[in-house]
Amino acid sequence: MGYGCGVRLFSLCCLSLLVSIGCHPKDYNLLYPVQPSPEICREAEIFEWGPLRVHWIAYYPEGRDHLPAVLVHPDKDGLASDMEGTCLTLARRGYFAAAVHYQRLENLREENPLIAFKTFEEGMAGYRYLLGHPRVDPGRIGLLGFSKGGMHSLLIAAVEPTVKAVVAYYPLSDFEEWLDVSRYPFPRSLLIRGIRRHIVKDLGVSGWEEALDQLKTVSPINHVVDIQAPVLLIHGERDRKVPVRQSERLYRDLQAAGKNCELLIIPGAGHVFNFRDENQGRMAWEKTLQFLDGQLKADVSEPSSEGRLR
Repeated sequence: MGYGCGVRLFSLCCLSLLVSIGCHPKDYNLLYPVQPSPEICREAEIFEWGPLRVHWIAYYPEGRDHLPAVLVHPDKDGLASDMEGTCLTLARRGYFAAAVHYQRLENLREENPLIAFKTFEEGMAGYRYLLGHPRVDPGRIGLLGFSKGGMHSLLIAAVEPTVKAVVAYYPLSDFEEWLDVSRYPFPRSLLIRGIRRHIVKDLGVSGWEEALDQLKTVSPINHVVDIQAPVLLIHGERDRKVPVRQSERLYRDLQAAGKNCELLIIPGAGHVFNFRDENQGRMAWEKTLQFLDGQLKADVSEPSSEGRLR
């Protein structure tokens, strides 16, 4: 899949998300408060992996091994520390839950660079580390990602058959469609043209068609056949940043390919809704737990969500 170049492009294209998505207030702990839990262990590490500095935070139940695990990828603004509440909530449920973000050693001034990965193996750093953790059952690992983290999770699942479940919140799945100028009215179409020019310049290619060929390699929609793990897609009905049709198309393609996939559309919700609206977020989180439990802990079940589940 040309993933070495692809991972770099994936991170590069988060620049376009940065242009498109405004910096509205988010509360990462809205649903997932960080509260003392004596029965839960916390692990925090900063280590080097090739050209990367990896920031790792994990929570897990004390005195237990061979745990089902979830690796959490934050959105474009998020750090591993912002996902502590999410990880703690999962740990209370019996998971080993870890979150990661990355710096590049050649530029440590950037806390959370948009261009974090340049090769496939770099993009897999957090997952590889989780696989080797002594408290983790390597046969029961799932991925959870938000926005760009959702796209990252889907791409890992496309190349890593050991992944057993993926939950992707409002992921960008098809760059070609998302950057199709004809889909947008004026003046938003001008913004899309500006994003395209920026990508062409950053890639150092001759024009948009050449850039598009490379962008296709990091669009999850083009790797449906390679995704073996069950997938849950969660998207806001009124997402104006990454339109819900992105997840709808990915869902249809996964279904057509015979994959195990579910789509939950949250009525009235926008982008990163789960960090802004408690009721909408809780609806999605209940389904997230139900899905992860069903794939990684077959003996646990949860009530179904009130959203539109397909």
